Amino acid sequence: MKGTVVALGTFDGVHLGHQRIIKDTVNYARRCGLVPVATTFDPHPQQYIVPERGLKLLTTLAERRELLIGLGIKKVKVLKFNEALRRLSYLSFVKKYLVDGLKAKAVFVGFDYAFGHGRAGNVAELRRLGRKFGFKVKMVRPVKAHRVAIKSSLIRELVARGDFDRGLRYLGHPYRLNGKVVKGDGRGRTLGFPTANLKLDLHKLIPQHGVYAGRALGRRCVVNIGARPTFGADGVAIEAHIPGYSGNLYGRTVAIDLIKKIRDEIHFPDVRELKVRILKDIAISKKIML
Repeated sequence: MKGTVVALGTFDGVHLGHQRIIKDTVNYARRCGLVPVATTFDPHPQQYIVPERGLKLLTTLAERRELLIGLGIKKVKVLKFNEALRRLSYLSFVKKYLVDGLKAKAVFVGFDYAFGHGRAGNVAELRRLGRKFGFKVKMVRPVKAHRVAIKSSLIRELVARGDFDRGLRYLGHPYRLNGKVVKGDGRGRTLGFPTANLKLDLHKLIPQHGVYAGRALGRRCVVNIGARPTFGADGVAIEAHIPGYSGNLYGRTVAIDLIKKIRDEIHFPDVRELKVRILKDIAISKKIML
């Protein structure tokens, strides 16, 4: 393999902080005639080590890969996180994956990067090993907002609790929902607003219940996320109404990019008021997506 420049991390969300690391990696690789590579873990280490926490992710593996490739990464190295990898010392990790596997000539990491069994390795140790094995180490400073470093955990918290617009600013790109279109109860079509009902990856973080403006199939759309309290429905549904679209989407995998939250979920006293509000949501989404 040609020598590589490696962006080392998990990169859930590929947020603004990650993007700085990735762009520095890609630019350095271009200047040196090397291949820019990014690592990620699957499953996320926290999901393996503390599954009882039920960690939900900003990006599925496929979404993460697409975002990284879009930033100029040529290869995404997926590291299967299992017991063997968990117990691997940071020296063995560097030797197996960076030196022997990827032939790294330079490695880019975030300011707080830790690796190896018990997270015993840090940037200082990585630099020491770089001198030993012949690769450079570049530490990238954090991107901050209001003096706080932008991190995946912060964005997860913002998206989950409903501060969606702020979370989106820190992400630096729309929030993608990738899912298979499945049959719903047909209520949207009965109301005059047919919807595509998405089934998401079990580990995907679903934004707080509400109505969102977004894009799907190259068109603007209105997405309702919630329990549909007006109808006393059970469970959480993700329903996208795509104005003007009449094709059959059942069984297809569709990507929806959420752009902005329009409102919280509301219980309406009757169907008439719900329809009036849906029309208003559509009008608002049209202004947002102009």
